[in-house]
Amino acid sequence: MSNAAKIMYIAFAFLFLYASSAEAALQTVNGTIHMRIGSTAACSDAARFITTQLIETYELYKEYLQIEFVPWGRTRRDAEGNLICQFGEDDCWANRVQRCALSLLAGNTDAQIKYMQCEFSPPFPALRQKSLYCAQSVGLSVIEVDYCMSTTGSALEGPAELVSTPAVEAIQFIPFIVFNNNINVDHHAQAYRNLRGTICFALADDPTTGITHCKI
Repeated sequence: MSNAAKIMYIAFAFLFLYASSAEAALQTVNGTIHMRIGSTAACSDAARFITTQLIETYELYKEYLQIEFVPWGRTRRDAEGNLICQFGEDDCWANRVQRCALSLLAGNTDAQIKYMQCEFSPPFPALRQKSLYCAQSVGLSVIEVDYCMSTTGSALEGPAELVSTPAVEAIQFIPFIVFNNNINVDHHAQAYRNLRGTICFALADDPTTGITHCKI
């Protein structure tokens, strides 16, 4: 191979690798990032992720983030259609509480974040105490949460199952993290290891955000 050909080959390989990495990187959509977090109430990995990485990252970049919580996890149905949750009946009950509370807080991400931080922190009120303390702490009434639990809460199961099933099958982990409605195992892994850095670098790649300094 001639020197010129070698130079052309190296240049092509560099451009290919650059394009591949750019394509693989998380990107914003119209200046924002949608983030779907699939959890289940008794999952310690979900608790750590939400109370440490997510809370910190949200406080730093909340104006660019659209957060969607999906309390479902690895829940499945038996032959009669009854829910079987990964960690048993208490897990199922707490997930239902969380789905109801989050639906009642729709449009108020700050309150949803505060609520989930409460539920995944000791003493884990819904899970371990069968308590609606966290819902009350963000301004919800016991009456409206109870009503959802006994009636409309069933309608929340289908949408949660619909988005969770393919994500769990692909990612095989709870919490699963899906960005911009695109299931991507690499993006999930990056975010679970370092959510703050993953979000920051994606925002820095978009000049409209004004974000310029990120830590690895």
